Amino acid sequence: MQDKKDEAKLARRVRIAQLLQVYGTLLTERQREFVRLHHEEDLSFGEIASEFKISRQAVHDAVKQAEAAMERYESGLGLLGKSAGRAQAVPARQPIALEPALAQLRQVRKQLASQGVIYDTGSLVRAIDEVLRLLETQE
Repeated sequence: MQDKKDEAKLARRVRIAQLLQVYGTLLTERQREFVRLHHEEDLSFGEIASEFKISRQAVHDAVKQAEAAMERYESGLGLLGKSAGRAQAVPARQPIALEPALAQLRQVRKQLASQGVIYDTGSLVRAIDEVLRLLETQE
């Protein structure tokens, strides 16, 4: 049960950090600083209040208003969702349509092997075989 609470808390912190990165400049400097201190530095409302010599309630209100504002911005603009979509659309190892490439390389190999062009076809065929092998292992 505690693990799920910890996961939810972490997910919330990640969400706020992402919102802050995208929409932080739309907040007041004070709101941005309070949200950063609370979520990134893990300071309590009381600790932030003490540092800024204001009430705990003022810090709480500023952080909650900033979070709500960033959620409204995201709801209207959807910039965070779009950047997340781009990240998913272009993964670190981008899958490509291998089958057409493999078919084309197989055709070229067949032509080279049968035509006996001027060049050293054996080395070309071996090179294409190596490319095919590499592509086939990525499927």
